Amino acid sequence: MDRPATAPAVTWTAGAVARMLGLPASTLRAWHRRYDLPLSAPQTGSHRRYGRTDVDALLRMQHLIEQGLGPAAAAARAFRPGGRTDVGTLLTAVRRLKLDTAAALLDAHLAGRGVPATWDELCRPALGALCGPDADRCIDLVHGLAWAIAAALHRIPAPTGAGPPVLLACVDGERHTLPLEALRAALAEQGRAALFLGASIPESALRHAVDRVRPAAVVLWSSHPVTPPSGLPVARIVLAGPGRPSPGRPDSLRDAVSLLTTGE
Repeated sequence: MDRPATAPAVTWTAGAVARMLGLPASTLRAWHRRYDLPLSAPQTGSHRRYGRTDVDALLRMQHLIEQGLGPAAAAARAFRPGGRTDVGTLLTAVRRLKLDTAAALLDAHLAGRGVPATWDELCRPALGALCGPDADRCIDLVHGLAWAIAAALHRIPAPTGAGPPVLLACVDGERHTLPLEALRAALAEQGRAALFLGASIPESALRHAVDRVRPAAVVLWSSHPVTPPSGLPVARIVLAGPGRPSPGRPDSLRDAVSLLTTGE
């Protein structure tokens, strides 16, 4: 099976990173001068370039400073090998509506930990934190975080030459798409092609898509109880989400990936 293509490296200028962090460019220059910050992105020419892991580390450093740590200690901790974004750092960016920064943090975590771990360790906890008692005051933040998550997941390329795809769709009336966005990306990491149709797909449209694609399997997401469509010419139909029947259905993203990549 062909391995998925590698996404091109994305880098930013110092000015772009300073805007992402909400900092004066002079502060960023001072941090480099005083703390000799190690950058992962290749440096060519006279201007610094920052990769996703560098933006991740800088936002961690900023977050630690805001929590009361001295700048030197924050720099050492944020840029140490193996450092990763935590939920608090991601939420700091989202609450400032620095959504490009949030997406860059997720990019870095995805590169280091993969889709299932990023979904479980960052995405779900961050969404849960914004959907608590003050959810009515956080609708803009929830939508912003959802955009950042989707943007990062979309940058994981689809594999080529991977055979018939898995068809992913939200049932008619269902508009919560992020879990299937994550499943598409997680399958792509495993070299498994998946085609996501999007939110609220009528059964007639699903049948047309099956006729056109002839998928290896169909995954239907629903947050309310549903009955799977009958007579679909496909070997496997998987119901996922809170509305699925419990026995034998995937309970997590990892379970779904395992179900769809084994036993074929």
